[in-house]
Amino acid sequence: MKTIKISDATYRAIADAAILPFHSTGDRLPDSDWLVPVEDDTYERIQDARLPGETDDDTVQRMIHVYFGRSNN
Repeated sequence: MKTIKISDATYRAIADAAILPFHSTGDRLPDSDWLVPVEDDTYERIQDARLPGETDDDTVQRMIHVYFGRSNN
């Protein structure tokens, strides 16, 4: 299992998008970011989708926007 670092806004977006009840598995950091464990295959998909210069947070936010058909700006 790998760990990604995402912002509070991204963490809330994931929770809001959850179809089943959302159970937090992340650890909130003092700067309000989250360390979230993800399965190895999920981590690899995030890495595969990452654009040059993107963070885990940037990539996950972009993927959420694409999934819901929203503009990324």
